[in-house]
Amino acid sequence: MDFDLNLMRVFLTVLHERSVTRAAQRLQLTQPAVSYALARLREKFDDPLFVRTPSGMRPTPVAFALAGPIERGMNSFAEAVSLRQHFEPASSTRRFRLSMSDIGEMVFLPSVMERVHALAPRLQVEVVEVPLEQLAQALKDGDIDLAIGNLAGLGRHTRHADLFSERYACMGRRGHPVLSAGLTRGQFKRLDHILVASRASAHRLLDDVLGEAGLHRQPYLTLPHFSAAAEIVRRTDLTVTLPHRAAVWFNRDNAFEIRPLPLTLPPLSVTVHWHPRFESDPGTRWLRTLVVDTLADRDAGGTAAGALI
Repeated sequence: MDFDLNLMRVFLTVLHERSVTRAAQRLQLTQPAVSYALARLREKFDDPLFVRTPSGMRPTPVAFALAGPIERGMNSFAEAVSLRQHFEPASSTRRFRLSMSDIGEMVFLPSVMERVHALAPRLQVEVVEVPLEQLAQALKDGDIDLAIGNLAGLGRHTRHADLFSERYACMGRRGHPVLSAGLTRGQFKRLDHILVASRASAHRLLDDVLGEAGLHRQPYLTLPHFSAAAEIVRRTDLTVTLPHRAAVWFNRDNAFEIRPLPLTLPPLSVTVHWHPRFESDPGTRWLRTLVVDTLADRDAGGTAAGALI
């Protein structure tokens, strides 16, 4: 059968999105173009493939049967193409897309970009916020090349490398009436907290862990990002709970008190993730190796603590 790879991509995107409109937005096509592609697919397979319902485009049994073989074929094609590609950092103009939290942008990205720009001055790099629940699919579809952060649970769907372990700390202004003398469980519960509830990060899960330990925070202020929290903490008696390395980064001018949380939590694992579909892609391989070399903790022998998994 004469077949167009673009049609397969449209098929898989509509299957995932259950919407012609969302599929068109994701593929950066017009809605009529997606509808035309679906019409061609229906003609080729002699089946409606998708039926419009109040809850979205419902795949037919034929569409479900086709999904696995088409996806495997697309993966094999992408792998075959990547094996033939050559990536030369010094001259490449490729565009890479990374996902990380605003803390990642502040604390990790500068050191990564310092090396990227020195080795590959013509590259384009875009950092985007992707909700945690959408990251696996975005990596699989190639919408994101790498995701960096505390991304527990994502490893079931990706390949990854461990970078370092992290812990949370509580940060207040220098001379804070509570943090200056330490921090007990009772004091922590009575603090005026800034709660950061970013959709792009796993930090929002911290409240669940603290609540289970009897340390539920009643937020005085809720923010979507950490970037504004430090200046607010510096000017008030509000406090913020955040990764320790981020607290140290904010405290470069020694303006803050930083205290460990008054309970023992398992360390956070900060990782870099990519999809197996792009395992052999030379450009992605180059970038993820650079990220590991730049950010990973080292053991006594000088080897990156997190091997590529």
